[in-house]
Amino acid sequence: MSPEQERVLTVLWERDTCEPAQRPKWDATLLRLVDDARGKHPGLTYDEFMLIIEPRYRDFRRARRKPSTLPPKA
Repeated sequence: MSPEQERVLTVLWERDTCEPAQRPKWDATLLRLVDDARGKHPGLTYDEFMLIIEPRYRDFRRARRKPSTLPPKA
């Protein structure tokens, strides 16, 4: 994964887990990063970019999830 994609995924995570008052800041940062990435691929829309990044974001979220502290059932 490129560092650019990693930054987009990190900002998505921060946006989704931040306090509601901070969400506009993360939305603006995400929009800027996506626009920068789209600049390298003319003709790619915001929605198309997000469709491409979505499966990677699902994997990113899964990797960041904390394991359960409950012991397994016997």
